[in-house]
Amino acid sequence: MRRSVAVLGACAAVAPFAASQTSARADAPPSAALTKIACRSTLNPLKRSVSVVSIMRHIPATRSLAVRFTLLEKLPGTAPTPVRDGDLGHWTTPTDPTLGQLPADVWRLDKTVYNVDAPATYRFRVTFRWTGRDGTVLSRETVRTGRCAVRELRPDVLVRSVAVRSTGLAPGNDRYVALVANQGRTASGPFVVEFSPGTAGGAVQTVSLASLGPGARTRVRFVGRACDEAAPPTVIADPAHAVDDFDRSNNALTVRCPAHP
Repeated sequence: MRRSVAVLGACAAVAPFAASQTSARADAPPSAALTKIACRSTLNPLKRSVSVVSIMRHIPATRSLAVRFTLLEKLPGTAPTPVRDGDLGHWTTPTDPTLGQLPADVWRLDKTVYNVDAPATYRFRVTFRWTGRDGTVLSRETVRTGRCAVRELRPDVLVRSVAVRSTGLAPGNDRYVALVANQGRTASGPFVVEFSPGTAGGAVQTVSLASLGPGARTRVRFVGRACDEAAPPTVIADPAHAVDDFDRSNNALTVRCPAHP
């Protein structure tokens, strides 16, 4: 916070003084303002953040200042909703309760919200309040920022499809070709792809992958018992959770068995 006091000297002529006052009013900064919103995307979800700085100035008869931050979050396919965290939605006042009483007073408050969801877009809605004597509200003003986006940077490995083929194999066996991909923005690092034969029996098989880059995909092949609709096998990408995968709902895929002649 910064506090400054300006002392104006007396002027000899009335007309020039009035003109300077008019010019000062025209050039005066707003009593309430916000800096540009800033979004930070990181691999560590705890360090993802959205921030803004509020700037509040004196208005005549002010005895105290207060500000209230609301952070609106829009997830894909949803309407914007307020984030519930810490002092969001509550009034905050300066540590110096007299700040705002002098014409040159300026209150700058840096507001940062961490551990926000991604992918999502955000904007702040900030309400400023000036209070006079006896708690009378002199003025209230709401200012909104533009929008910014927080991106999900972590990898997202998944099993896109599993093809079943029996050509060239002994009767009673099938070849399973799994298309495994990383649709995230960061390389996965090493992980295992597992073939689980289901209740029909047979051994669990695994294939190790060194890494999948962003947007990369590869085919992983297994040979197992013939696919049985009643007990189909499942292919799982990263069953040991070695990857910091942001969406595990797509890691496993149950095989759709073709009709056998």
